[in-house]
Amino acid sequence: MTPQMRRPTLLHLPRQGGGDIKLDSRVPDIAFVKISPSMARILLDERNHHNRRMVALARARHAKAMRDKRFVTTGDTLKFGHHPNFAWALMIDGQHRLAAIVDSGQAFVTGIAVGIDHEAQQYTDTGRPRRVHETLTLNGENNGPKLETLARWVYRLQNEGTVRKHGGGRDSLSGYELIDFVEANPMLRDCVSVARATYRRFSGAVNMPTLGCVWWYIANAGQTYPALADEYFQRITDGTGLAANDPVYLLRERIHASAALKGGAKPSPHQQFCLLVKVFNAWVEGRTMRRLPTIALDSPLPTVTHKVAITHS
Repeated sequence: MTPQMRRPTLLHLPRQGGGDIKLDSRVPDIAFVKISPSMARILLDERNHHNRRMVALARARHAKAMRDKRFVTTGDTLKFGHHPNFAWALMIDGQHRLAAIVDSGQAFVTGIAVGIDHEAQQYTDTGRPRRVHETLTLNGENNGPKLETLARWVYRLQNEGTVRKHGGGRDSLSGYELIDFVEANPMLRDCVSVARATYRRFSGAVNMPTLGCVWWYIANAGQTYPALADEYFQRITDGTGLAANDPVYLLRERIHASAALKGGAKPSPHQQFCLLVKVFNAWVEGRTMRRLPTIALDSPLPTVTHKVAITHS
């Protein structure tokens, strides 16, 4: 007897409020059930024989959210239905949630839908998922898409010491963690405003997240540094009265020149970040420059200077 034809041992699940729901019912039915780790393991072993490949990152994110008590009952269901090649109802949808229950060791209340046409599996999870910036906008944030993007970049800068585009689905930060990060760091909103204004001034020669990371990095260097970061970016965008040996003048010339560069000839976000911070250090220390420093692809992140020689304008 093949494993998929072996009679399952778990045939009923206890409904919240009393009674049972039959997993092998051919009549559609829905109930809320508290799934324990042991129940989840049995369902995965006995009824998960016709499903897509398990994605480790999704499984890990769900498990972390469950351990953090941030995985909520949304009304989404674990779905079971009869496949023509199998004797018993199989799981159509919900394997990552069940695996996360096993991994987290946390019981979880979820909806269970049975008697579902197995052809429904091809249509499951094909809708567009809710994006973090949409939740931020619903929470009253302005510039939700840009705030989400910049928050991901700043998180990587702060926690991983990198300045680069996030990895999309491979990003290590889940949606609720990103929203928590925004709430814990209100200066991100100022960061978006400054970065947008500077980005527009230079027609995208330096991308907005890189500019935002520079402002954030400088502003968090000390109590007086948000004002210094604002003044530095104002000088970059304005450019009035700058001498030819002023590091900000040289930076502006470099940015304008790089606007015409394409593809691999353009400096990376990491190189641009390091250059902007080094120019800030020179400016705030009152130093002049004949030429800008060369920044290698693997240059370490420069430290923000605390040798402030200028007087606020």
